[in-house]
Amino acid sequence: MKVFIDTSFYFARLMPQDQAHSKAIKVVKSDIIPITSSLIVSETVALLQSRGFLSAAIEFLRETRSSPYVQVVQIDSVIQSEAWDLFVRYGATGANPVDCSSFAVMRRMGITKAFTFDRHFRAAGFETL
Repeated sequence: MKVFIDTSFYFARLMPQDQAHSKAIKVVKSDIIPITSSLIVSETVALLQSRGFLSAAIEFLRETRSSPYVQVVQIDSVIQSEAWDLFVRYGATGANPVDCSSFAVMRRMGITKAFTFDRHFRAAGFETL
């Protein structure tokens, strides 16, 4: 089963002090095919760096780039255009442009589930785990 991985999940999984850490650790299953985007990787790295975890940011980036298990979708101009259209639709719910790029990737790839703690995915019609 393909599952989209969001920044909120990555951060919770990496940071033991995060309130959702135990949930993020428990939910991972071996039967999933993890998919994320280049924008999510960048957003996760930026979040870790801004919170003072530069070493964790660099390690996350290194592991994600070399992982044979995580598929990182590059955001091209077509997906970006779809994301901006989705932002017009979901921006009022609080979804940001990166969220909307995730929605575009998920729709394009037929993914209905996301590992996220971001309520905007549910508002856009996706199941969150």
